[in-house]
Amino acid sequence: MGNPLRGDDGLGPLLSEKLYEKLVNITDKNTDNIYLLNCETTPENDTSTIRQLKPSHIIIVDAVEFDTTPGEIIIIDKKQIDEFNVSTHSMPISFLINYIEKTIGSKVMIIGIQPEEMLLINKISTPVKESVETLSNIITENI
Repeated sequence: MGNPLRGDDGLGPLLSEKLYEKLVNITDKNTDNIYLLNCETTPENDTSTIRQLKPSHIIIVDAVEFDTTPGEIIIIDKKQIDEFNVSTHSMPISFLINYIEKTIGSKVMIIGIQPEEMLLINKISTPVKESVETLSNIITENI
């Protein structure tokens, strides 16, 4: 998730691109059951697609303010999601997670990356780009 026009908030769409590039080049593993969904700033608009796919697991990645070094990665307990500043979305992420879990039954993991800047610029900071690359490697290595 994220807005590619707001600096580091565009890390979600960037991660989606990186993962796509890596997944199309994986030949030694079956990736047919992996779907990438770039929801940008309105993930609630993609709930019908999620319902159709009926995934067993969902990983949500977004820029999250948690007062640490830019690029720091955190796994957020869904019970604590409202304590973090995830403010560029039209509805609280906790609503989306609750909806997915109750209607689809998917297990949801939330990964946050500390942004450096979320100004109206189409540029992601170096520390966040490096974290996106690291995260894309971790995900593809664990498929």
